[in-house]
Amino acid sequence: MSRPLAGPDTPGLAALVGGLEVVVCCGSGGVGKTTLSAALAAAIAATSDRRVMVLTIDPARRLATALGMSGIGADPVTVPAARLREAGLPLRGELVAAMLDQKSVWDRMVERHSPNRQVARRILNNRFYQGISDAFVGSHEYAAMEALYELHEESEYDCLVVDTPPSRSALDFLEAPERISDFVGARLLSWLARPSRLGFHAMNLAAAPLLHIADRLLGSELLGELGDFVADLQTLYGGVQQRARAVSRLLRSSRVGFVVVTTLEPAAFAEAEHFVAKLEELSMPLRAVVVNRVLPGFLTDEAAIRAAEVLADHRGAQALGRVLDVAVDPVAAASLGRSHRLLSELAQRDARQLTRLARFVDVPTIQVPLITAPVSDLEGLVRVAAAL
Repeated sequence: MSRPLAGPDTPGLAALVGGLEVVVCCGSGGVGKTTLSAALAAAIAATSDRRVMVLTIDPARRLATALGMSGIGADPVTVPAARLREAGLPLRGELVAAMLDQKSVWDRMVERHSPNRQVARRILNNRFYQGISDAFVGSHEYAAMEALYELHEESEYDCLVVDTPPSRSALDFLEAPERISDFVGARLLSWLARPSRLGFHAMNLAAAPLLHIADRLLGSELLGELGDFVADLQTLYGGVQQRARAVSRLLRSSRVGFVVVTTLEPAAFAEAEHFVAKLEELSMPLRAVVVNRVLPGFLTDEAAIRAAEVLADHRGAQALGRVLDVAVDPVAAASLGRSHRLLSELAQRDARQLTRLARFVDVPTIQVPLITAPVSDLEGLVRVAAAL
């Protein structure tokens, strides 16, 4: 059973998810997740006496710009309450921002799951380690999962708002725990580690040609070093698998909520549909869908559309000129009419998409109107927060 789109009496997004411990904002790239994550965190801190952190994974560092700060790093930074008040958003709580430091997250994971300090040092100092976090799909997403889980377990913040990484598929974030477990325990890694444990001559004959090629390309010393590294990496498997299960349990709990962010453009909208279905399949709690950059409703007004049709006809300029008692340039009038007609067609497409959305989601849908000015300062962020 579908729920109607949010209306004047529907609680805002901050009220819907502000009581949760973790809010995960997800969706395809380019839909405004970073800005909306920051605006939502600000709205929660403005409406409740809670310590709210927004964690961004966006490498473009747009969050710092939107918050009016010179920079945000791995160390949490408190957004000045006085500055937020000046921008029109008085706080009841506290707003803190941080950016994911992927390398630090991976270093801590190695230190946490290694059987001893000696193994941890060998992995961290190994030359292959610097590139290992980019060696499989979803590595950035897994680092985000790790950071989310660490922050939640530390209980320093009442609410964490997480801006998920820009990726080819929003599903990469959900699949990250399983992928890291599969990667660390993969059969290929076991095969690569075997030469260092058994010696190259102990490999079966079927593997000999490939090892011979690898030895010629890399050299036996480098290949042996790779084998040692992989063998050390596999000692992490038990701990990584256990953490992946813990992260999955957290993401399915009642303390967590997912907010799918989309626009009404066909590609982003299709991705959102797929993501909503996947959340339901995985029993992960979807709390709301945010539709960003919605065109104003007046563009679908029939009287305005008829007027635009008249203007698009060069004779419309004459009629308008008589009404206004001024000379109207026919070319300018026709361009104005065609522009409104085009925007009306886009607005009608948006209306159809919103109707379709109401049929397949059973959670409130929050519409954020198109804001033509770039959200590059706190004032712009506050405008977005007001829509939430």
